[in-house]
Amino acid sequence: MSESEDPVISRIVNSEIVIQHFGYWPSFHDAEVTKTTFETHPTGRYSVTFIIAAFEMTSEVDERGYYKLIKHCDVELQFIGIDKMEFNDFSFQNVLFGLEFEEVGRNIKCSFDASVGLEAVIAAEEVFVLSLTPTEPEPDEPLIDIESADMSDAANIVIASRDLTRTFDWSEWIYIGLNNESDNDYQTQKVAELAHNFFEDEKVYLIIGYGEGSHLTTLSESLTQMSALLKTNEVLICNTSFTKAMKFNMIGVMSYGQKHN
Repeated sequence: MSESEDPVISRIVNSEIVIQHFGYWPSFHDAEVTKTTFETHPTGRYSVTFIIAAFEMTSEVDERGYYKLIKHCDVELQFIGIDKMEFNDFSFQNVLFGLEFEEVGRNIKCSFDASVGLEAVIAAEEVFVLSLTPTEPEPDEPLIDIESADMSDAANIVIASRDLTRTFDWSEWIYIGLNNESDNDYQTQKVAELAHNFFEDEKVYLIIGYGEGSHLTTLSESLTQMSALLKTNEVLICNTSFTKAMKFNMIGVMSYGQKHN
């Protein structure tokens, strides 16, 4: 059954606008939440509205090895009559791994699974597609030139890591365990073997959480700190050319990715 035939998608008012644009109901993988608006109402049926910059990724690649993106648009999605809401980690960039919808009683539950930034769960009586506006893609140029930028500046490291890894081919999540109050199964040797087999060079950039402490270091030193860092932060390790990266999630999983050749 396609997502356009999914009963929960059919409950989203005006979902056909999105389906007509894409030809199907998309997963919103790599889409970006660019605006969020909370509104109250005298009836108590308050709402939250998201503008999501979405697109379709094709199997074609351009001359730089990036997948070509088409059908760019801004989707305005509104939730009304909210029964439950969790809203965490809204940041300067909020890139989705995907949106998942399910029916929970009379409500529609939507999970915002994050690649970067916003993680949210909303259960509401009604969901509306308020609008879909086709957009022109921004020029596909890097936000930063790593050859000329001051890469000792943590802000530049974060910008490069967010921009240059956004179209990577990523592996499935791999369980690596955790070391915290409830778990003590972090797989140090497994992580080290994966990392040293993946990265050719010892010098890497370590991006911690929102990036304030990002810096150039060694792969060995990064791995030594990893289990402690994952207690409070998500972590990204990039090679110095930002063509390979490993991302680590606080739930005890990791993934590796690289620029498409």
